[in-house]
Amino acid sequence: MASTKRILLVLLVVLGPGAIIYFISKTVSNHFVELPYLGYSYTLDAQGNKIDSVAYSVPDFQLTKFDGTPINRETIRGKFIVLTTIQNDCPDLDSCGLNVFHFNEIFFHKLEKNQDNYGNVRVLSILTDVNGNPTTEISSRLKDEMAEYSKSGIWWMATGDVTPFYNFNYYGKKFIDHAAAPKEHEIGTKAYTNSLVLIDDKGFIRAVTGAKTDTHIRNFFDMLKLLKKEEFDAKRN
Repeated sequence: MASTKRILLVLLVVLGPGAIIYFISKTVSNHFVELPYLGYSYTLDAQGNKIDSVAYSVPDFQLTKFDGTPINRETIRGKFIVLTTIQNDCPDLDSCGLNVFHFNEIFFHKLEKNQDNYGNVRVLSILTDVNGNPTTEISSRLKDEMAEYSKSGIWWMATGDVTPFYNFNYYGKKFIDHAAAPKEHEIGTKAYTNSLVLIDDKGFIRAVTGAKTDTHIRNFFDMLKLLKKEEFDAKRN
C-alpha cells in the first residue's frame, strides 16, 4: 500500500491527474474505478429530500455536417463522442476554443493510428462564434484548415444547435451557463466553447475538461482510455 501511494504521488507531481486515472485503471479492478456520470437531476419530496435521480443523457438533436450530411441521435448511437466547438478563425488560438495543434498531436493522431482500439470513437465539432452562438456561415479558411482532418471520417464538423449537448447540471448550474476564464486564455464568454466533453455509447456525459492546454487534452485522452476499458470489461463479462 505504501509503495502504491508513493507511485501515485510521483505520477501526480510529474504527469498530472490524468496519469492517476490511467494508473488506477490499469492496477485496480474496474468494478471499483469508473468514470462518473455527470449532470444528475433530482426528484424531491414535499420536504425537499432527494428521492430519485437520473444522469443527463443527450436528447434528440439535429446537426448538419459541413458536407450536408445530417447527424442526429441515431447517428451517434453506439459511438463514443468527443465533443468540441470550432470557430471560423481556427486554428488561431486567440479565436479558437480548441487548441487544434495540441489536439491533433496528442489526441486525434492517436485515434487515426489506432483504429483497432478506437474504431467507434468520433470527434464532433459544432461551429459557433467565439461566444458559443451557433452559426451556419462556414469560412473558406476553416474549410481549408480542417479538410485534412475530416478525410478519415473520424472527425465530424457540423453546424446546428449546441444546447442539447451542454445543457446538463454541473457544479450548481447548467454547464452551458458557466462563464469562460480569460485568465486561462479561454475565448469569449462561455466555458463550454473552450471545453472537451466525453459522451459514452449510450449518450451519457462522462467527462469534461478544458480544450486549450496540452495538459487538459492529455488528461482527456486518459479518460477516454478508462471509458474504453469499461467497454472492454463489459464485453468480457
